[in-house]
Amino acid sequence: MKQKLSVIIAAYNEESRIGQVLKIVENHPLIDEVLVINDGSSDQTAEVVKQYKVTLIENQINLGKTLSVKKGVDRARNEVLLLLDADLHGLTAANIYTLANPVLDQQVDWTLSLRGNSFGFMKWLGLDWVSGERTIKKELLKDPEIWSKPKIGFGLETLMNKSLLERGATFLSIYLPNLKIVNKAGKVGFVRGWYLELKMIRQISKVLPLYKVIGQFFTMVRLNKKYKSDIKFQPIKNEA
Repeated sequence: MKQKLSVIIAAYNEESRIGQVLKIVENHPLIDEVLVINDGSSDQTAEVVKQYKVTLIENQINLGKTLSVKKGVDRARNEVLLLLDADLHGLTAANIYTLANPVLDQQVDWTLSLRGNSFGFMKWLGLDWVSGERTIKKELLKDPEIWSKPKIGFGLETLMNKSLLERGATFLSIYLPNLKIVNKAGKVGFVRGWYLELKMIRQISKVLPLYKVIGQFFTMVRLNKKYKSDIKFQPIKNEA
């Protein structure tokens, strides 16, 4: 029998969006545990989560994504985890299979998504290296360095990549053209949204020097092509 997944979703003020994600994962055949960490939201995120058959974990104050996800990882009962962002649009049951099966079937150690509205250069090169949608073996997240910079946005994904690359963990980038994430401009307006996009780049450069971040990206692009060729990866065709 195929292993089951534990899903981990960190959420902060996502009352209008998180339901779209939870309705897909709560009864998915591959999933038998969904952990939602409400990170001190000031809106009705918790009330929305309570409408679904999932486990709600409350942070009394805002701890940030890194520590929230770590709470979920520590509590998860399964050995394969699916990390999802709370503000996804267009997620389907088929997307879950496509992201999870390469890990569940022991083809690779982890996967990450490439969304339909990722930046053009990422789609051209086939990789969004800071994507939040990841299927990963729990044992690969035991490295303390992954959780070492919780106050820096995007520190989690960047340090996770660093740790996994250093240990030679194999991976695949999975293109999900129907999947989108609400961009910052869509949440807070165009001007502030682009300010936050630039802030994201500045935050990432605090985790690793910018030249190492760029090197990480291109190393992952190269390895992704290699691993796909090695296993002759074929994604599920029906993503609708």
